[in-house]
Amino acid sequence: MDVEIGNLYAVHHGDYAGQMFALINKEEQGYNFLIMPSMENLFVSNEDFINGYEKEIIKLVEKAPEEVFEVIKAQYEKNENINY
Repeated sequence: MDVEIGNLYAVHHGDYAGQMFALINKEEQGYNFLIMPSMENLFVSNEDFINGYEKEIIKLVEKAPEEVFEVIKAQYEKNENINY
């Protein structure tokens, strides 16, 4: 499994079904995503991400083009500033 910053994942099942997760950054304990279209920030633990990927709850769609990712990342950072 190749997990890269900027990857877009489609969620097929569960509470976030029908949404896209954009990987903003990786931490030691997990991953930070911007959820679209709700535009919310979400932390997912390593274990939950791997489990969801292996069970095909989430599937890789594509790596976002750089200019698109910059807009996504800016929204994530804006949310971080609002939340704290």
